[in-house]
Amino acid sequence: MKCAGYISILIILLAACDLVTTREAEEPVKPSSNFIAATSPEILLRNFEFSIEEKITENYLACFVDKNFLDKEYKFIPAGEALATNPALNNWDLNSERLFLENLKANLPEGKNINLSLENLNESRFSDSVIYVFDYSLVVNSTNKALGGEYKGSSQMSVYKDSREQWVIVEWRDYKSESSQCWSDLKGRISN
Repeated sequence: MKCAGYISILIILLAACDLVTTREAEEPVKPSSNFIAATSPEILLRNFEFSIEEKITENYLACFVDKNFLDKEYKFIPAGEALATNPALNNWDLNSERLFLENLKANLPEGKNINLSLENLNESRFSDSVIYVFDYSLVVNSTNKALGGEYKGSSQMSVYKDSREQWVIVEWRDYKSESSQCWSDLKGRISN
């Protein structure tokens, strides 16, 4: 009799819990992104802006040259004043770019943003490349006083089309404007 009572309770629990039916599969949680294939230099610049604001390292790195698809080396030429105070900028490469964004993200509290604005955009088109010159304002909303603030300057980017028909940044020159901190200053601080 006791055994029949336990079996009855077990049957009721199994029926109530619905343990044997499958549920709908859920989509994995992934960050939303505005990144699209850089089939034009203009899309590349938008991807560059979005990758920084969205803090998605893979998208950021996809903006730069990949030797598997274009036989060119990435080169970052920092602002002279920043190089004098941050020697790590002297040998800046793609791994440095990856570490830069990863370390920047690590220094931003949850919910804090990076805002990038590119202005006064000028371009020179060539048969295989485009050179962009623009002013920028990069605002880092960090509670870390050494990193937070506005970084302003000018940049020149040489972009090329690779064998995948994707436009990529091959060379980036940074220039300090007036007495403002510039992007090179931020990269130097993050790398130390």
